[in-house]
Amino acid sequence: MTAEDGLPSETGPATWSTWDRSGTAEGVRTLRPQTVEQLSEAMAAAAAAGLSTRVTGAGHSFSLLAQPQQLRLDTSELVGLQEVDRPGRRATFLGGTPLIQAARELDSCGLAFSNLPDTLHQSIAGAISTATHGTGAGFQSLSGQVVALTLVLASGEIVECSLTQRPELFQATRAGLGVVGVIAAVTVQCEDSFRLHSAEFNESLEPLIAGLGERMASADHFELYWNPGSDSAHTHIMSRLHRLPSEWSAPGSRMAQGVRRSDDAVLRRALPAALNRLAGAAPRAIPGLRRLDSLSLSSRRYTDLSYKVFASSRPVKFLQTEWAVPLEQLPETFREVQKVLEREQADLGLPLSVRCSAPEETWLSPAHARYTGWITVRQFWRRWRPETFEALEEVFLAHDGRPHWGGRHNLQAEQLRPMYAHWDDFLAVREQADPRGLLLNDTARGLLGL
Repeated sequence: MTAEDGLPSETGPATWSTWDRSGTAEGVRTLRPQTVEQLSEAMAAAAAAGLSTRVTGAGHSFSLLAQPQQLRLDTSELVGLQEVDRPGRRATFLGGTPLIQAARELDSCGLAFSNLPDTLHQSIAGAISTATHGTGAGFQSLSGQVVALTLVLASGEIVECSLTQRPELFQATRAGLGVVGVIAAVTVQCEDSFRLHSAEFNESLEPLIAGLGERMASADHFELYWNPGSDSAHTHIMSRLHRLPSEWSAPGSRMAQGVRRSDDAVLRRALPAALNRLAGAAPRAIPGLRRLDSLSLSSRRYTDLSYKVFASSRPVKFLQTEWAVPLEQLPETFREVQKVLEREQADLGLPLSVRCSAPEETWLSPAHARYTGWITVRQFWRRWRPETFEALEEVFLAHDGRPHWGGRHNLQAEQLRPMYAHWDDFLAVREQADPRGLLLNDTARGLLGL
């Protein structure tokens, strides 16, 4: 077979782009398998043709890690719940399943993810591959909730791995950046469906940051949002209401639900989107627009199914840098970030967010072996200032920060390697799984020093 031959599951040339529109690839040959067997056949044919392949899920990444160069493997049709072990509280999904679909299907089985990120558009395999996380000092990222994987290697071979079966391959792939193997199916350790009580408040910034560690430790799930120049922050405390009674139905009256939906649609989605467009057209109006934007983060309380509370809508296209720092350094790091943003009069477009997570065993998780505080800085995609992200990078590095694999940063292998105790172990497993480097692109080679 030659590179010109049609490949199994090939759909023809397509255009690929990241969600934030900062990275594109035109006219890329595309494979779109619907089953694990089709995926295996496609990978074997691509390997025989000597084509490098990158897997693309939802494209909800801000780096070029998934950018295809010769062949794109689109997993958008490799979706669905494959198996449920209700007594063991485990579920297996195909790798392209969007998180929102997975959460809904779990709920229909009386189960739930223990924790979820604040947006559910990603594919489950893509979120795992970059160690995408939610918040809660007692809860790990999605990678930490995975108990078994079905992989298709670059050769087309189908392999199973877990903590007890090929454990090194398992640890490398749980946050494997898509360079070890293609995640065909994921088995997740779940828990019984539960509700979250959401309490949102506007609080004075300085005492909040001074007591940040205590606030995070005392809540099941805690996060805060802050706009540069403001002396207050918006806090979000999520409390777990564990078991759902059998007669439970949607919370609140129809009027209450209608008010909340209107609040979400108008103040928390439409208003930020409109203000960012206005700011792009009239930059001098930004200070006044920020005051209007504060309306989108009003105080409120409500209770709902966990996945509906963990996640929020993202109506505005933005670029993002996110860093993981030791939790004990989080207050000091925040203050240094605050100085940079206020010094540069940075126009973020969206508030900075602060979250936390538990230590993980996963080799390349930014939360590996330490309690972690996460700081996320977003800028509207039309007004992105790279120099702001570069200045912030210096701050995070000074506080032992590790970048989120899906976020914007400028680090390469020589800087990343000292951050991870199992870096060389990861490279050894990757080499064994894909000795020809068919799952690499230029970005991955730079990150890994290959």
